[in-house]
Parts: sequence; structure tokens; C-alpha cells
Amino acid sequence: MPDGGRITFEPGGQIELSPAPNVSLTALVAGLRSTTDAIIAAAPPGVELLAVGVDPDTPIDAISPQLHAERYRRMLAYFDTVGPSGARMMRQTASCQVCVDGGDEPMLTWHVLNALAPYMVAVFANSPRYDGRPTGHRSYRREIWATLDPRRTGMLGLAEDAIEEYIDFALAAPAFLLGEPGHRAVPFKWWLDRGAVTASEWRAHLSTLFPEVRPRGYFELRSADVVPPAWFAAPLVVVAGLVYHRPSLEAAAHLLGAPSRELLVRCGREGLRHPTLGRVAPLLCDLALEGCTALGERFVSAADLASAAEYFDRYTRRGLSLADDWL
Repeated sequence: MPDGGRITFEPGGQIELSPAPNVSLTALVAGLRSTTDAIIAAAPPGVELLAVGVDPDTPIDAISPQLHAERYRRMLAYFDTVGPSGARMMRQTASCQVCVDGGDEPMLTWHVLNALAPYMVAVFANSPRYDGRPTGHRSYRREIWATLDPRRTGMLGLAEDAIEEYIDFALAAPAFLLGEPGHRAVPFKWWLDRGAVTASEWRAHLSTLFPEVRPRGYFELRSADVVPPAWFAAPLVVVAGLVYHRPSLEAAAHLLGAPSRELLVRCGREGLRHPTLGRVAPLLCDLALEGCTALGERFVSAADLASAAEYFDRYTRRGLSLADDWL
């Protein structure tokens, strides 16, 4: 990509856009839309590109793996021992992952992002159909992740010592990249206690963990379903407005409280129909808009602020999400 970012593919052929870090939300949105327009223009006749959290119609058996690296073969073999959600996640889901640095108070940012995760699911839910039928979930993608592997997914930010919490989480997760192919995966700690791993193998193992917020030298919030290009600004405004404006960050921390695993369980099915999610989400959107406005037009243009505000008015304040357009 012109900014140094990358266009890559996921195992089912999903197109992944990974733009370079940017100090301007508006420049980021413009670059994403430009790239998306080019991809749409390049699509051959008969190809329909969808911006949804999960493929709504194609049976999983009709989607063969498109990537055959050792990492993906091992990953699929391991997830197949857990259940059917592994293949579905790898070949049929798509998300909008928002990455931000930790700022002056990285632990505060970490806790707020984890508490924000269920709200991102509910506000940007966009996957109510699967295999040609309604699923009863606003975000069926969230259900797929919930049933994937609880030892490497889910919510953190519940412990006072976030670093110790994440290390314990990582050590307990089965290390499917280690050992002979086909053997049962054991926790990374098993290998570490025997002195049988290297630093590069530890880094590779960390890349196989998929919590709602993943630390990677920055924080990667993974909770939102992918949204169409017209609404690219909305999830970015929510996260940036809350994280990068200190008064909004502190207000969000007070409003959200501690991360709630109960909300994470219910957000995908109920969306903003859940009373807490439906009540608090518009307040978070207000805080995010205030935060982005305070950050100035060099960070986010009036047009992108208006686009985000339109999304919140059309969907969030009415207890709806993009999922309702499919129902």
C-alpha cells in the first residue's frame, strides 16, 4: 500500500487491510477507502465483495483453505480437536481491529479497552446470518469466537497486575506450534519448564493468542465486526476519542467500571437490546465525539466526525446496529 501498509489474505480468502500507523484518523480513513475502492474496481465480473462479520451464505464445506503455511495447518488441526468454530473463524469471519498506543497511562488504557470490548461488539454487530439462515445473534462472529478455545480467547484486564495476568494467560494456552504435528498440544509452560523453547518460539506462541485486547507493543482491540467503507470512521472515532483524550478516557473508565465477562457473553446475541449495553453505549459515543472534537481537525475532520455521529444517530441511539439491516 502507498503508506507502507499491507494487503494480505486470511485462510478463507478474506482480504485483510493493514495500513501503516497514522497520527491522523482522517488520513487513515481516506487511505482505507481509497484502497477499498481500488480492490472493488479490480474485482472480476461476478465477484461480490462483502463487508460483514461472517460469510452469511456459503457453507463451510464449500470454502477450502487458501493458505497452506505450517502455521495454518497446525492451527486448523488444533482447533478441529476443540470443535467446528476453528474452521469457521479462520475461513469465514472478518473484523475491524483498532490499534492504539498506550499513551501516558497504558494500564488505564488497557483496562478501559477491555471493558469497552462488549460495547464494540454490540455497537458494530454485523453478522446475524450464517449458512443462509438467521442465527438469533446480532454478532454471530462473537459466538464463533466464544466457542473457539477459552484458553486463548476472551477478556482480560480483570487483575490488578496486568502484566502478570497476561503472562499467566499466555503460559497456560496450549502451544500448538510446538511438538510433532498431530500430537496433543500442551500449555506453553510445559515446554518452558523443560527449557525446551526459544525466545522466537515464545513470540510465535504469543501470536496465536486472540483475547479481545491483544498487547503487541500497542493495544489491538479485536471486538468489532467489519463495517462497510461508508462507516469506517465510526469505530475509529469511538476508540480514539476515548483513548487519546485524557478527560474522555477517565470519564469512560468511571462509566464502564471493571471489564465484565458477563457482558461479553451476552453482547453478541443481544446487542444493544441488552439493558446495560443499550443504556451505556450512547453515553460512550458522546464521550468519544467530545474527545475527538477536542483533539482537533488535524486529527479528525468535521466530515469524519459527522459520519460517526450519523452512524450513532441511525443505529446506536435507536438500539440498533448494522445487523438490523440484514434482518
